[in-house]
Amino acid sequence: MQGPTSPTESPGKAKRFLTAKYVFDGQSLLEGSVLVLTGDEVEGIEPLQCQSGIEDLGEETVLTCGMIDLQMNGGGGRQFNEEISTETLEAMRNVCLRHGTIGFLPSMLTSSFEDMRKSLETVKIWVKEHGLGRGVLGIHLEGPFISQAKKGIHVEGLLQEATQEKIEVIADYAGHFPILLTVAPEKVSPEQVKYLASKGVVVSVGHSNASYEEAKNCFDAGATAVTHLYNAMSGLTGRDPGVIGAVLNNPTCFVGIIPDLHHVHPANIEIAAKLKPDHLVFVTDCHSPVGTDITEFKLNGRQMFVRDRKCVDASGSLSGSFLLMNEAIQNAVKSC
Repeated sequence: MQGPTSPTESPGKAKRFLTAKYVFDGQSLLEGSVLVLTGDEVEGIEPLQCQSGIEDLGEETVLTCGMIDLQMNGGGGRQFNEEISTETLEAMRNVCLRHGTIGFLPSMLTSSFEDMRKSLETVKIWVKEHGLGRGVLGIHLEGPFISQAKKGIHVEGLLQEATQEKIEVIADYAGHFPILLTVAPEKVSPEQVKYLASKGVVVSVGHSNASYEEAKNCFDAGATAVTHLYNAMSGLTGRDPGVIGAVLNNPTCFVGIIPDLHHVHPANIEIAAKLKPDHLVFVTDCHSPVGTDITEFKLNGRQMFVRDRKCVDASGSLSGSFLLMNEAIQNAVKSC
């Protein structure tokens, strides 16, 4: 291995050498290893050698890649639905960075279509100013084309028909940044799903009371993802496998799941991991209080509360989570 960069080299391309108790390469925990960085890019992992210039992060540290959260409603005291602005995105990013998450999708829950469009415009402004390499990786539109029967915390009066005009508005933004769109298969046609997928929108099945056949048809038409498996979707029964059955019987769809140990029983997370070992995606679905000591917040004008590390409404119904991604992984390892 080369020694540390000389002071005459360009600071932007300076080499750094980092070591810790373990270096995680995506598959294994490596001991006696060094992560080599050139500027802000990873060059590789090499054996630890006795030399100067190595930054040791300590005997209780695992050096790993940054995490990614594909469903984040808010953080740092800001809720994207309530404050659709780049300032909210910045607050969410700061919470992420403090806890090891380097990229996220801000989630926009079912709102008026004007606000849904405003959220798309806000991300477009962010991407134009910062690119896609500064935290925000695109957007997750969770609705508004979802089921009344499985709306969860979404406001019933804001649920909307999936008109072709609205579908096309959303699809147009996919040329600027990635879009994850949660839909109920019974609320969109296979032709609409096919159209969205052809424009680059990642269609995700969720908040749905669909039958097995309806969900399967949606996947066959181009849906490739699932929003918070087990939550707000028709269950698996003997005579109708429902959305859950269609998901678990699909070998290629990517499945988001909330491992806060409140939304999903640990055994169900373990089952999903066994059935879809390469397609399970942890998400936090966190709200504005995460990363703060806030105990109350607003969501679409409704008062919400943090109780026993859960986000709930006045009746105690779950709404998203009070979860950070590093905690999600800890829960999965220790409890699932």
